[in-house]
Amino acid sequence: MLNSLFKILLAAGIAFGIVTYVTGGDYDQVSEAATKALDQSMSRKREREAAQAAAAAAADGGETAEPAQAAIEVVTRRTVAEPLSSTLRMTGATEASRRVDVRAETSGVVSLAPRKGTRVRQGDLLCRQQIGARSARREAAVARLQQALVEARAQQRLSERGIAAANATSARRADAEVLRAEIMQIDVEIGQLEIRAPFDGIVEGETAEIGALLQPGGTCATVVDPDPLKVAGFVPEFQVGKLRLGAPATATLVTGETVGGTITYIAQTADAATRTFEVEIGVPNPDYRLRDAVTARIAIPLDSREAHRLPQSSLTLNEAGEIGVMVAEGDRASFRAVEILRDDSDGVWVSGLGRTATVIVVGQEYVSEGSPLAATPQDGTILGTPS
Repeated sequence: MLNSLFKILLAAGIAFGIVTYVTGGDYDQVSEAATKALDQSMSRKREREAAQAAAAAAADGGETAEPAQAAIEVVTRRTVAEPLSSTLRMTGATEASRRVDVRAETSGVVSLAPRKGTRVRQGDLLCRQQIGARSARREAAVARLQQALVEARAQQRLSERGIAAANATSARRADAEVLRAEIMQIDVEIGQLEIRAPFDGIVEGETAEIGALLQPGGTCATVVDPDPLKVAGFVPEFQVGKLRLGAPATATLVTGETVGGTITYIAQTADAATRTFEVEIGVPNPDYRLRDAVTARIAIPLDSREAHRLPQSSLTLNEAGEIGVMVAEGDRASFRAVEILRDDSDGVWVSGLGRTATVIVVGQEYVSEGSPLAATPQDGTILGTPS
């Protein structure tokens, strides 16, 4: 008798430990679960005793009896599927849509220079170089041109009288055309002394200083166009196929702003070192509030799927090693394989259960396929709220 009582207490202790593990340390449910486990142990003991008695009676009477399997106490929850949006997340940085170093085309001393941070519009004057000796060169060329034209007309009259050769007249005209071209070249060079903004933007970086000699190719100013602003990141090769041009995306900057935009560029070729594809998101920035080269956290929503949110402790394995959950179908237990889509602090999101399911959340480790159940529904229905 003492030996049987010791075995019962030992079984109850083991069941208590298992239930504590299954409930994840939720000790508000441990007492109830332990009581149920103890009841199950006593019930199974009575089943064994009844089976032994039936076997003895069958041996005496020559008949075979099969004891009925007792229902196993479990706790169930009804879960309803909710749309779960899968989100692709990556780290990136903001980039100006255009950045140009505006350079001088001719040499000259700077007489006007921009200030850093100045907002400019296309065609605004950035730098002006002194005209220097170009004005005198132009006047000299104009005077020579006038002289060449006079000589060409005189040569034409002599040629018409037969006094001068016709080719001499052509030579004078050619001299005049060369001087005219020289004047045009000087005019172009004078026009290049004024350096203007190529597009709307902001003056950034180091600019030319007044009084400095600016040589051809020297930088007058750097103009940055931050509207629209680009947010660039890199996508793994196994996920790039899920993206589409024009798809919406959001970016959270380290400065605190959260902005929305659309995918404007997906690289055709992967980076050889990282096997990732560059993706750019265009974000409207008409007031230039967002800045260039700021770290950002990019989120791109992908296709949504129907999913169930369950406690992690409800997951189990079948004999084939497949992960899934035990569900109650009528008064019998059944295994359903599931696919884990996401896990977080509130549980796991899984698919494979259809629209609704009654999941065994306590006692699933005690049942197998087809086991009879005595289910106790848990209050409340799991209605997932995708993040």
